[in-house]
Amino acid sequence: MTLHKLDTFLTPELSTAEEEYSIPLDISDIINICREYNKLGWQIQSQVDLILELGVEESLKTGLVKRESLPFIKNFLKAITQNSYFGDATSQAEDCFELICQHQNETKLIEVSASN
Repeated sequence: MTLHKLDTFLTPELSTAEEEYSIPLDISDIINICREYNKLGWQIQSQVDLILELGVEESLKTGLVKRESLPFIKNFLKAITQNSYFGDATSQAEDCFELICQHQNETKLIEVSASN
């Protein structure tokens, strides 16, 4: 077996997604996201938890998450999405961010329709 074939055998090719998730995190990335989370304060942090557990619509319907908190939550989620090294958490944050945006757009449409 040649050296190249041995190297290929020992380190099989990774798919793009596997490659993305195999990149090690830098400690500064973790510290930065911890700072962003800390800036939210405990009340909004608990609302982030509720959104992740119950979903956007359900947590808003129950009143456990305040609409006024959504911009802060979106900013935090956006910080996560800007670092692909967070792996699956990045796609979860993107999904949650999009659901919040969708909810806000639907709410605006309802408010506009009600005012007419």
